[in-house]
Amino acid sequence: MPPPRTPEGPILTGACLIALAGLAWLAFGIVGWLGVGTLGLFVLFVAIRIDLERDRPVGPQMTPDLHASQYRAEALANERDRASRRFDVAALMSATRLGMLAGATLIAAGFGMLFLA
Repeated sequence: MPPPRTPEGPILTGACLIALAGLAWLAFGIVGWLGVGTLGLFVLFVAIRIDLERDRPVGPQMTPDLHASQYRAEALANERDRASRRFDVAALMSATRLGMLAGATLIAAGFGMLFLA
């Protein structure tokens, strides 16, 4: 059974999109369309990085033993823990898809208007 829905997700998503629009407006005011495109590149970079990591261990000590121990722990986990992990990763991936879409939109708008203007 899926967990009950709460209004926090859409509210936080809307707040983040409003904050990103404010940052884009600020970047446009300071640098112009180049700033909007650069902000889009940054947002897209962060979203793709999170998508590639998929909630795996990160940091300067990324050794094969660290990855092997995490995969071993996932293999030995019971079905409830694996389902919980899949749900958490799915929720994280929907947020990164939204970040990728927002970053791509800012890149298209920023660099598109830079080259058209």
